[in-house]
Amino acid sequence: MINLPNSTIVNRFVPKEKFYSKTSMSSKLRQQFTDEIEKITWVNKVSPDTLNITVGDYAELQIFEITLKDADISTGVLRHIDTYIPYPILFIIKKSGVLKAALSFKEPAQKNQNTMNVDSYYDTGWQQNLNLELKGRSVDEIYKNYLFQIAPNLRQTKQVNAKEAIETNKSKQAIQSQIESLQKQINNEISTAKKQELARQRFVLEQLLTDL
Repeated sequence: MINLPNSTIVNRFVPKEKFYSKTSMSSKLRQQFTDEIEKITWVNKVSPDTLNITVGDYAELQIFEITLKDADISTGVLRHIDTYIPYPILFIIKKSGVLKAALSFKEPAQKNQNTMNVDSYYDTGWQQNLNLELKGRSVDEIYKNYLFQIAPNLRQTKQVNAKEAIETNKSKQAIQSQIESLQKQINNEISTAKKQELARQRFVLEQLLTDL
């Protein structure tokens, strides 16, 4: 599991009704909340108030435990919670016998400072045990290190900043998709000259991928 100091423990129940009454929510999303979630618990708070760390772009990081009724949780449900809570949230999602950690990259929305822009989600996949290490001297560093532990491919970029690593990873995925598409075209192409041209295009993309 995630071993955090006792000073960070909150263990406070978060009513689903809080999201129903205080946020804008479609009937479909409300139904997903009802059908998928048994209970939400705010289990830990990582901040200078609870640990000997500093702030950065983020003042706190929260750990929420979500116990499920259903087989899984919709990304839209996590995104909604993340949108209306102005701190990074490490979700520990539990169902019968297994659990997973999920975390997004999020920043304050430009137009509405009361909400957050939520980027891609990363998760560990279902496991019987989780082993995430608290590492860092600031909230920002701890947040980044949790992201990198949950999504090891982010560490394979040459970026040390979490936002830049995520953007680079997106670029790598897009280039990889282009390479795979070109390879299919090469495999199906009859003309040798056309095959060679496609292979040159593939080589350029492979070099670009290596440089990222």
